[in-house]
Amino acid sequence: MRRGVRGFGLALCLVAATGFGVSALRWSPNELAIAQEPGTVETYPLLLMNETEAPAEVRVFVSDWLRDEQGFNDLSVPLNGARWIFDRTFSAGESLQIKYAVELPAEVVDVSGTFRTWSPQVAAEIAGASRLEPSGETAVPEGGMVTVTREIAIAQDGGSATVTLTVRASIEVEGLTIEETFSRGVPVTDLDGAGGQFDTINRSNADWVQLSHDHLTLQPNESREIVLTVATPESYEGTYWCIVHAESRELQVIGEIAGTQIVSRPSVGLKVMATAPGSEELTGRVLSVTVPETAPLTLEARFENTGNVQLVVTAEAEVIDRTGQAVARLPFSEFGRDYFRILPGSTRTIVMDEFPGGDALPSGIYQAVVTFDFGGESLVVGVKGFRVP
Repeated sequence: MRRGVRGFGLALCLVAATGFGVSALRWSPNELAIAQEPGTVETYPLLLMNETEAPAEVRVFVSDWLRDEQGFNDLSVPLNGARWIFDRTFSAGESLQIKYAVELPAEVVDVSGTFRTWSPQVAAEIAGASRLEPSGETAVPEGGMVTVTREIAIAQDGGSATVTLTVRASIEVEGLTIEETFSRGVPVTDLDGAGGQFDTINRSNADWVQLSHDHLTLQPNESREIVLTVATPESYEGTYWCIVHAESRELQVIGEIAGTQIVSRPSVGLKVMATAPGSEELTGRVLSVTVPETAPLTLEARFENTGNVQLVVTAEAEVIDRTGQAVARLPFSEFGRDYFRILPGSTRTIVMDEFPGGDALPSGIYQAVVTFDFGGESLVVGVKGFRVP
């Protein structure tokens, strides 16, 4: 479960308010999908519009983003970084170790990190080595209610580093978020997440992107061109992505909870997806099919994009009885669409619970056959047997 805003005892609480549709600020186009050859530099004009009657001071910057398993945009993964989320209670005296690997480029890579607990609220920097090179044992900071330290080991061939993060809690705390950030984009692999939810973007093109403006002032109903320059590496395959934010410096009060004002900073994001022409691989697989309920019938299916480009996927489930006859069909529908998008390397869980006609299945044994179509060479199918009591 993802946690929302915490700490309502504060007088003011800031929440993100990034939109991809209607907003006080608007991009044109609202998404940029480009086919660009490796080792080239291209420019793309973008238009940023202030659709309000007031001037807007705007910050423009590049960030990473991903979609979670339910299909929602997640903008909180740190740029050129990785994140671990522990939605549980840590007991006093508990410790654990997180291990991850980093592929090392020819250039020197620095690393920095922070952590925060949810209740009580503790926030601090990760102590220890700050450069991806061999390090000895890290001294534990004194007096910390919760501490996280970092140690680094380099492979003999010098091509990768293994990083160990050690978490120690001297008091009981609820929830923990750890973020590591690197001086440039590097592939990160979770070796042992110690039960935490791991997120990173190993196909980020944020390092490829330069913007002609990082700050500007837009008058009421004014539009301004911002030039996006994309310099692709000498070798890449498939799709890489990032997001360009335009964020107002003005805060807006959007509500109040338990005496705390909730304010937002209006922001609009433009997704930038770059694909190497001719390198596209459209492949996927079904990880699981489950039947959480039979009255009403509900199916859940997990699908993984094993290719290297974003897939646009349609899905349909068929229920077959013991005679081989199809007794029900459940099409996929979400947000008014009969398809979903999934990024390469990602998984997606979809739910299909429409039962045309509304009649319950009679007692018996059935098979649920879920079919995914994403324009590949063949359809991908998952099957699950189940019993209706």
